[in-house]
Amino acid sequence: MRDFEGKTAVITGSASGMGLAFAECMGREGMNIVMADIEEKALKVAAAQVEALGATVLPVVTDVGDEAAMDHLGEATRAAFGSPHVICLNAGVAPASVPMEELTTADWKWTFDVNLWGVVHGIRVFLPELKAQNEGSLVITASVAGLTSFPWLAPYNATKHAVVSIAETLHTELANVGSAVNVHCLCPGMVMTNIGDAARNRPKELRNEDEEAAEFAPSPSAGSDTDLSQFAENFEKIAKKPDEVAELVLAGIVEERFWIETDTYYRDTIQTRHRAIESFESPPAAQSVMDPYLHKLGGA
Repeated sequence: MRDFEGKTAVITGSASGMGLAFAECMGREGMNIVMADIEEKALKVAAAQVEALGATVLPVVTDVGDEAAMDHLGEATRAAFGSPHVICLNAGVAPASVPMEELTTADWKWTFDVNLWGVVHGIRVFLPELKAQNEGSLVITASVAGLTSFPWLAPYNATKHAVVSIAETLHTELANVGSAVNVHCLCPGMVMTNIGDAARNRPKELRNEDEEAAEFAPSPSAGSDTDLSQFAENFEKIAKKPDEVAELVLAGIVEERFWIETDTYYRDTIQTRHRAIESFESPPAAQSVMDPYLHKLGGA
């Protein structure tokens, strides 16, 4: 898709981070922007920010894991702008990075509700009309965690592997019927977002006792000997900015590419995993999801 003027984009998780950057980027292209997020106050501020760019914006407070809420998002979109053309299923969370035996049922359910069911509901609500108009793009935010299996991130890894599989399956189904609708699987590495503070929006019924906002990074107690505070000082030099990712997504839509990556740091890790699968060997072990970055920093 190359003509964006006057068309409509729906973006979940758009009150901050990559979702907000997508809204700004697509708003500059002349699109109407439907911004969905569970965080009402932040969404209001973000919507005003996108409106200031000259875009027409509809903010819709949405819990992507709730079927009725996603139905309402679809209804509100159609009432305001008609059928949308770009759907960015981007909302995501991550629980604390801990060994698997320390995870609670609530950790798993919260992560699956947002990361997996948010995508499932989004496809259910918006795919039929994209197919009916035989035009549009569906951008699914997966992760390098959906192409690898780093330790201490079990619920996040599981949901992102599922999302990659859903994207691949949908791509195949659309190709088999000759549909002009495109699927794009966004697999970011490290990006400067607020996902480390995602627990601020965790439902009360799914919170653990004495829970605090968890950082999206393995801690030394979780098996990493790395001085993460020292790493954090250098992280901004390597991690992508949300607006950079937004430009990559826009280019991916224009070029009708399925895979959209934000950097090449994980390519070796992904290829090593695939070679192990092809050879029926045990999965390669890693200490941390940050290993590829730490190696780059260590060699700098």
